[in-house]
Amino acid sequence: MTAGLVWSTEKGEIASGLMDGTATFDGQGRLRELHYPTTGKPIIEKGTPVDTGVDGVIAWGRWIGGQNKVRGANGNGNGVGNGNLATLHYFTMASERTDPTLGRFTSFAATSPTIQSNGKLTSTGTVNSAGGSFTAALTLQNAGTATYRLTVPVPGQTFTLAGVASQTSPSSFAGVSTITSTGTGCRGGCTGSLGNNVSVIGQIAGSQGSHAGVLYGFDSRLGNVSGVIVFKR
Repeated sequence: MTAGLVWSTEKGEIASGLMDGTATFDGQGRLRELHYPTTGKPIIEKGTPVDTGVDGVIAWGRWIGGQNKVRGANGNGNGVGNGNLATLHYFTMASERTDPTLGRFTSFAATSPTIQSNGKLTSTGTVNSAGGSFTAALTLQNAGTATYRLTVPVPGQTFTLAGVASQTSPSSFAGVSTITSTGTGCRGGCTGSLGNNVSVIGQIAGSQGSHAGVLYGFDSRLGNVSGVIVFKR
């Protein structure tokens, strides 16, 4: 199982990543726990899932509350983002694409965008309001790209993220975006918060590459904005 997670803690730490895990779902396909596949120890637990959905090979949602138990290097100590959660968005997939992926993906669902500041959830957008598209040109040599344009509405304004992401594995990509806003949220600049100014991380889902999940996260004058958008072609 591959999971894409973007989260923040009550300490104000922001973290994200694509990771392998063993997932526990309830009868409605909502993620209840994610565990390390080798040790069985929890990665995330005790959250209340909302904004959830399942479509074919991908599931997604957002948590209210919960805890992150991510470990440090080599499984030692607490990693960055360990602690009580202020926000968490996720997607999961049972399999990944291993062949080249060429084509246009269009969004069909999304979690409610959240804004977190100083470890507190300050604002929540509307479920399925974020969206956009990307065109993938991913190769076996990991030398491909994904060109994307996403819109993220929050109360009072809408952010737009656009860019050309670099391929990071046979089926994933990460991008540094040009981020703009219809309001004052990017006055002075908005920057990616997923590491090295990255604001978008994507993963192609399924052996046929029919679906994809994208994490987004960036810092604005309003606070840290994050969420998940899911796509298909």
